[in-house]
Amino acid sequence: MSLATLDVSPLAGHVGFLLRLAQQQVFEAFHHSFGPAGLTPARYSVLALLRANPDVPQARLAEALRIKPPNLAVLLSEMEAAGLVERRVDSSNRRANLLRLTPTGRAALERLTPDILAMEQAVAHRLNPAEYATLLALLGKMTPP
Repeated sequence: MSLATLDVSPLAGHVGFLLRLAQQQVFEAFHHSFGPAGLTPARYSVLALLRANPDVPQARLAEALRIKPPNLAVLLSEMEAAGLVERRVDSSNRRANLLRLTPTGRAALERLTPDILAMEQAVAHRLNPAEYATLLALLGKMTPP
């Protein structure tokens, strides 16, 4: 029996299973489209949040992205080496870093965002605009603040 014909109906009513399949589809499309440029979903998330939240403490960014602080530190080191983000010591707490986009990071984000949004629309091609908006709203309800 091939995997394509495997009966997955016992999992068809499980939110976690369906979310995982949908996430895999989005991530595969993302990696196919943007991987050659070195962009990952995690890097894009960091860029997008730093554009909206300049000078955010590194710990708050880790919390917002639900990334363990040591893992975020590695990711930020890579992005800093690529010239996309910069870390500055917080003058009110010398043990904390504040993060912001560099001009290179901002330009990369502005250049890539329309393509990323188009890729998401292509992945969700089976949904009409109202269904897509409903999906986003429902997922937002499932996500803790």
